[in-house]
Amino acid sequence: MSPMLEAPARRQMRAALRDLALKIKSLRVDELDLQLLEKLNIRVNLMSLDEASPHKPSYFAPLKDHAIPDPKDDDLDGPYNGLNEETEPAFTSPIDRAYAVDIHFSSYITYYSMKADREGYRTTWFSKCVGDSPFEKSSLYKYEQPEFGCYRIAELNGPTRPHVKAVMYNNLVATDSTILFGELMPILRIMLTQLRRQKFIHEMVSPVLIFSLMGLQARVIEAFFHGENLVLRPTKMYDFSHGNSDAFKSLAQWYILGEPIGDTTQAS
Repeated sequence: MSPMLEAPARRQMRAALRDLALKIKSLRVDELDLQLLEKLNIRVNLMSLDEASPHKPSYFAPLKDHAIPDPKDDDLDGPYNGLNEETEPAFTSPIDRAYAVDIHFSSYITYYSMKADREGYRTTWFSKCVGDSPFEKSSLYKYEQPEFGCYRIAELNGPTRPHVKAVMYNNLVATDSTILFGELMPILRIMLTQLRRQKFIHEMVSPVLIFSLMGLQARVIEAFFHGENLVLRPTKMYDFSHGNSDAFKSLAQWYILGEPIGDTTQAS
């Protein structure tokens, strides 16, 4: 059986993404402001995780009408209290703090994943470490400072859709008006990896949802290619300086539960 051929429009879109990644890398900057992003044909539109909001994600939906109870401290690795738990001054860099936040975030993800299975909900997402995924060679890590990397990545467990979620960390803290190189470059590399896979040959959109941990701050960014623009949709910053159980619950449910939505076979 002969391999399926790639449509010219899709080939052009992949080339545009590849050129954008090369251009951003050549800038040798760690943080990109809105003016620079606009020059690169990158649109930044705010996003909300409130499913009733008109600014909710375009390609990802939460698990609706579920009756999964909220976790108690006994279901997790105990409460997380942010700054109040810092006893070693040597471990207060953004990457060290992100690691501490992720330990607790991971316990929420595990809780909701296991509870969903027990309650009879179909778990759509399969989360794994990068080394056990098709993204092992996608260069999702940088070990020179400012360091960045990926704690875990999730693909769909069942239907063949190109949507991907990832939990990233950075040794820098962005602002509401900047995007980190360590957020943007992994997004592009995840997209390009998906678009190179034969099973997605008919897909024109490769939506990515990253959960970006930066010190005691975190945000979610939805990304997709639209026309001639890369679209980035960051949420507000979530603050974990003194713990934030509501944010942990919301982010964990958005990561491991819910459904892919949107038409990815047509250019958005």
